[in-house]
Amino acid sequence: MTAKLIAFIIAPQNSFENDWLGKLSGVFGALEHKGKFFPFSKTDYYKPEMGEHLHRCVISFEGLVEPENIAAYKNKAIELENILQNENGGRILNIDTGYMDFDKIVLPSTKRGPFKLYVGGGIWLDMILTYAKGDFKPTEWAFADFKENPYKQDLLLIREKYKRVLHGKT
Repeated sequence: MTAKLIAFIIAPQNSFENDWLGKLSGVFGALEHKGKFFPFSKTDYYKPEMGEHLHRCVISFEGLVEPENIAAYKNKAIELENILQNENGGRILNIDTGYMDFDKIVLPSTKRGPFKLYVGGGIWLDMILTYAKGDFKPTEWAFADFKENPYKQDLLLIREKYKRVLHGKT
């Protein structure tokens, strides 16, 4: 089964004009969908490194990927984050690559957790949203912004594009 490669991006509001979208495309393939940026204010976890006024969006890339390769995409995201640093040596963005299939959205992580499954190489998988009856539902352990899911409309659009690609109607 193939899946759609997606990424949730956290970045300071003033960095949206930077060329990091082009750099993401250079690593992961042509950008298919760029969602709306929403304030990311449920945690201060990234504030010391990335600063104030953080926002998050979801993007997708053209084509399909094999879900079993998602750990490699996470490692590519980490490499790109390390390349794109600010003047203090901190990240300018956080890239959470993942995949969408018909039933769920899964994000790989370097952090373990009680509901994450280890796949090797220091990577755990976290199913954050499930899809049923026309809607994405957060898992009980999902982060607060995924529970509120301001990304819902973008995710539904990405899912429709995914279905069209699977059925050869691009």
